[in-house]
Amino acid sequence: MMAPSPSPWLQGFRPVSAPRHTLVCFPYAGAGAAVFREWASDVGPDTELLAVCLPGRESRIGEPPLRRAEDVVSAILTALQPLGDRPLILFGHSLGAALAYATARALVARGCPPALLAVSGRRAPHLPSRRAPSHALDDGAFRTRLVALGGTPPEVLACDELMELMLPMLRADFVMSDGFHEDGPSPLPVPILAFAGVEDNEATVEEVSAWEQVAGAAFALCTLPGGHFFLHEKRSLIVSQVRMAHFLWSKVQNYTF
Repeated sequence: MMAPSPSPWLQGFRPVSAPRHTLVCFPYAGAGAAVFREWASDVGPDTELLAVCLPGRESRIGEPPLRRAEDVVSAILTALQPLGDRPLILFGHSLGAALAYATARALVARGCPPALLAVSGRRAPHLPSRRAPSHALDDGAFRTRLVALGGTPPEVLACDELMELMLPMLRADFVMSDGFHEDGPSPLPVPILAFAGVEDNEATVEEVSAWEQVAGAAFALCTLPGGHFFLHEKRSLIVSQVRMAHFLWSKVQNYTF
């Protein structure tokens, strides 16, 4: 049964009567909330899962896509307000990791830091991109880039009508991803759990491990087999690692000496 969504920005997939925690999942470029649908069965009975749905896809396909991370974060903060002081766990993959991190920063600035930030398949925010920005590519070169990444189904790439519909949203997401960078960020007072694919050429293990330089509370790195979209094959393992990290670090934070 589909859970009622508190906002068009947040999609729930399983109703939880009295959740103790909320896991907020941020999708990668070009994806919608549905990529996290199956995660709802893995998070446990006391955890609510809410997946971020950006404009320009799924139920919001008629809305113009956004190109700036700060616009997304502002809307997400508003969408999260009805949750009150329930502990938040933020997870994001690729572009989603950058958005989850920016949301964590904004929550810290408001005095309500998340309990855990989990980032996946994304270089640390202070590291520059190793590739040329995608906004300068023509449609053919942009499609080639999508093929190399491997996240877009071949049948979609082969359909000119679908690609014509999706290209504005995809390009907006890549502009947002390419433009996200922080020079010398201060330590974030939130535990960070990072996931890296050992065959991921988009975000190498070394680039993902550099998130430790941003972590001001605790840090752990989990390497998994696979390329850039390892999160699909390793969903259950990733969810279990997130749950374990949240449990262990919350015990440490609440321990009285």
